[in-house]
Amino acid sequence: MADVYVGKDLGTLELTITQEMVDHYLDGLEADHPWYRGPSPFGGPVAPALIFQEVSTRFQGWYLDNLVGNLWIRQEWALAAPVRVGQTLRCHARVADRYAKRGREVVVQEVTLTDEAGQPVAWGRHHQSFLPSDYQGEVSLRDPKHKEGARAFTPPAGEPLALELKKTFTEAMCNAFFYTGRNYHNDRDEARKLGFPDIVIGGRMTLACVSELLTHHFGRGWFLGGRLDVKFTNVLWVNEPFTTRGVITGRQTTARGSEAQVAVWSEKADGTKVLVGTASALEMT
Repeated sequence: MADVYVGKDLGTLELTITQEMVDHYLDGLEADHPWYRGPSPFGGPVAPALIFQEVSTRFQGWYLDNLVGNLWIRQEWALAAPVRVGQTLRCHARVADRYAKRGREVVVQEVTLTDEAGQPVAWGRHHQSFLPSDYQGEVSLRDPKHKEGARAFTPPAGEPLALELKKTFTEAMCNAFFYTGRNYHNDRDEARKLGFPDIVIGGRMTLACVSELLTHHFGRGWFLGGRLDVKFTNVLWVNEPFTTRGVITGRQTTARGSEAQVAVWSEKADGTKVLVGTASALEMT
């Protein structure tokens, strides 16, 4: 039995941002931005804003024993600074919470990332859900039409972001993104071992789409003060088309200038929401 309790210190590790990480991130998403390859307002190329989101998987001792049907249910991030290829981040994690939700046990890992000088780069919380320890076999997923959140969510009124991202993640794209090994996000057999009928598109990929959307709209205001809180509401399967959108719902004045509040979501072609959430970013010229 895994010894997972609130407050458990998961230790500190170093994460070096490599060109290989960036290349696979962009190939997997079929995404790009001029700042990733050339000049930027930060004095040279920068890595994608959430390039380090994989860091949660590098810590040991916070997953529960039964991996059948395990899924992301929520991600929270706060950004403070861009990172570059070759930069080494110091990452410290702990178990911040553990709670029950709709027949699942959820473990929350909190991570803090700082640069070589000890300055903050990002803070995040990863909510990972697990089925009961004795659950085996095919995973039973609720009909999206009967989910409370799916019924309640209506895209809000506001100022649409200038860009929307239309994607269909293929098996080749999943292989590129999850290049370090075989798992239920890039291997059908591995997915079936965990009770899923097909490859489950990783939350890292759909979350990255939200970050790319915000990067293109807000630029350095996303890198220097972005906030994101996303709930994953339905499984996205390989080869399913989906679209990521955002709407500015309001603005407030902060010590650093105007900050935009944004509603974000991704949905399949039939309107089923894959994720819904809120974000904010500085509006900088």
